[in-house]
Amino acid sequence: MRIVLFGMLLLASITYAHNSYTGGYSGAPGMRTCASSCHGSGSGTLVVNGFPASYVAGQTYRLTVAHVGGSPIVNFNLTTRIGSTSVVGGTFAPVSNSTLYSGADGGVYASPHTIDSAVINWTAPAKGSGIVTLYAAAFQGTTSSGSGQSRALSITSAEIVTSVDQERSMPLAFSLHQNYPNPFNPSTALSFRLSAISLVTLKVSNALGEEVATLVNEVRPAGLNSVRWDASSLPSGVYYYRLQSNGYLATKKMLLLR
Repeated sequence: MRIVLFGMLLLASITYAHNSYTGGYSGAPGMRTCASSCHGSGSGTLVVNGFPASYVAGQTYRLTVAHVGGSPIVNFNLTTRIGSTSVVGGTFAPVSNSTLYSGADGGVYASPHTIDSAVINWTAPAKGSGIVTLYAAAFQGTTSSGSGQSRALSITSAEIVTSVDQERSMPLAFSLHQNYPNPFNPSTALSFRLSAISLVTLKVSNALGEEVATLVNEVRPAGLNSVRWDASSLPSGVYYYRLQSNGYLATKKMLLLR
């Protein structure tokens, strides 16, 4: 009798967890991946649009959560964290088909359940927060306790440092210049200045935060350096280029127009 009762309680708790995701992918605090381990299949089609590759501190961005195939989204979770810490990065405000967690998690999930899409506003954290990672997960199916598709995503966003901030936080001889020409089609020149011989990484990402090119990943001499990027294989849109060297990070935006 005790075994049967324990089994019924366990089944009830699993069903509830599937429905609310409490303590799941966006459990407070953390970056767990319940959606890729709690429901079996990892072939879900979750997409998150609108999360910037680089953000302006305090600015609000509109995010859309959706699926691009398969069954509707039974539930999803979004959370943000600063760097690799458990500190919440920014705040969410539900717009449609979503609601906030009631605890300190800083996350948002589907409400009602079984939807095709949801819209959420995300306000970036204060200046000096640095890298922020968006953690997202969703379960697709017909019921909260059934089997189905699941997918987990993580998208990073770098803080955009203004010219004033750069002057305060970086040596005068270290700088990332605006690309030229801008807008461009299909190629542009990106240049930067180093105060000393340094290991440099210069990468380009699209508006979804997906890396599309690594332009530099090597030791470069002191002084002005330049590299040309040919984007002839990519669609029109906003792109971000990010320079890392000797612990410094700078990001700028450029526009490809066909």
